[in-house]
Amino acid sequence: MKKIIPNIDALKIIEEGIKAGNSVRLTVRGNSMSPLLLDGVDIVTLHPFISENLKTGDVILFRYGEVFLLHRIIEIQGNNSPEGKIITKGDALEQKEEIGFSDVVAVAELPKIGIMKLSARRGRILMTRIITQIKKRLN
Repeated sequence: MKKIIPNIDALKIIEEGIKAGNSVRLTVRGNSMSPLLLDGVDIVTLHPFISENLKTGDVILFRYGEVFLLHRIIEIQGNNSPEGKIITKGDALEQKEEIGFSDVVAVAELPKIGIMKLSARRGRILMTRIITQIKKRLN
């Protein structure tokens, strides 16, 4: 029998595994990183990391309040020192998050997605947005 546990509980187990030095594969939930990563479709591999090796452009799993997020580093302030800050953002979002290095759980290895597949994903997202706007105007 399959047991379903809440995402937050699963992510806490994943965090423990990564702290123990293991890599973990995780199916992406949410669309904040679309079109690169799609909800329920793409799988990332989460790896332990060394703070000094984090760089702009890396996608990381981190704690943000009571939740876990998988977003891209867009800026590092403080030369990767413990007092430094990391600014992250989901590729599909405008808002940014400011976190400390202690909030980072893992660095993500992303699936290899070719330019054709990425372009098709972008096209599908654009068409969905257009159709949504048309439906709103018709109602």
